[in-house]
Amino acid sequence: MVMPMTDSVRAWRVLFEDLCRLIRSGRLVPGDRLPSETALIAQTGLSRTTVRQAIGQLRSVGLVSTLAPKGTFVLGTPDPVRLMAGESVTAEAALTLTRADGSTALLPAGTPIVCAATR
Repeated sequence: MVMPMTDSVRAWRVLFEDLCRLIRSGRLVPGDRLPSETALIAQTGLSRTTVRQAIGQLRSVGLVSTLAPKGTFVLGTPDPVRLMAGESVTAEAALTLTRADGSTALLPAGTPIVCAATR
């Protein structure tokens, strides 16, 4: 991963998306440790702040968890959620699923949503 960039917003986003692809493709599996910040800085040429932004975004969408001082570990991708007629999802840092009966469920951001066929 070599990506020297001057636009820090674009840079953290590119690193975030690269790491997401590694997780979603199965090259990084639940329990795997991400490279350290120092290793990512050396591999990418990005600043510590930029690397931390990318890892923070991975945490906010529920793909990794950081356990100080052990490192950042892959949590995996959540199973798809099937929506039925009358249900909706609101996206924030997490997803709020509102079921047809009015009940709600909080899901990690990035949870795949599958709409059920209506008959």
